[in-house]
Amino acid sequence: MKSFKKTILAFAALLAISVPSAFACTLWGANGSEVEGGGTILVKNRDWVPQYQEMKYDKGEKYRYYGLYGGDEKKMFLRGGVNEKGLAVFSAAASVIPRKERREMGHSKKSALREILGSCATVEEALEKTAYFKGPKFLMIGDARSLVYVEIGADGAYQIKRVENGTLAHTNHYLSPDFGALNRRLRPSTTKRLSRISELLSESHEPWALWDMTAFGADPVLWRKGEKVETLATIGVWLHEDALPDIYVKVRYNPWDEKEDVYELEGKDLFPAE
Repeated sequence: MKSFKKTILAFAALLAISVPSAFACTLWGANGSEVEGGGTILVKNRDWVPQYQEMKYDKGEKYRYYGLYGGDEKKMFLRGGVNEKGLAVFSAAASVIPRKERREMGHSKKSALREILGSCATVEEALEKTAYFKGPKFLMIGDARSLVYVEIGADGAYQIKRVENGTLAHTNHYLSPDFGALNRRLRPSTTKRLSRISELLSESHEPWALWDMTAFGADPVLWRKGEKVETLATIGVWLHEDALPDIYVKVRYNPWDEKEDVYELEGKDLFPAE
């Protein structure tokens, strides 16, 4: 087992890698007639320099939620999850804006993900939490009936795109023409990943099941390996009417893992009765 000192030194070396390119995630989803059995499916591929991750439960103001956390041995940050009411939220960084500039564009003092998952039961309730739409980033939010993404720009400005009986995808650059000027450092990876997931979603198909949608995450363009930045997790959820959400997880828990843990949980197992 590696010593604590070696662990910290290795982790510090990973962080020394050029951080801006590390802000790379791919989000995609489908809703309504595009989903086998109806409802909504959301999926996230999380790309980062190798780091510690965990899946864990938490309890917000009103609701329990289960989420993907990433960070170091001292602090883990929520990167996306689903709550017991069937609301899911995944985030992606606006890495087209240099990190220093992003920090100067205003931030909420509380985590948007935590606040939404802990206190909201529907997309409509989540979209009312505009006080947390601060600091450039992207959110994909879904419940059994609705699927949206929110692009958040400078000083709390935001744009929403909603789909019914369709699909959505997002990576790390702004798609709204109103925010085009914020794409200051448009890297090939973000456009390439968006093009590929959009292509996969547009292919002729039967309605998607959760397994179909999460399988896209293994596509060579979307699953990054052997680079400074790698794909560390795929997390997908199926949100359906009058039932608890189902989840698929493929995650690497520590920087030295060579294989990911893969598991699926049905709603009754994900959120057992208290």
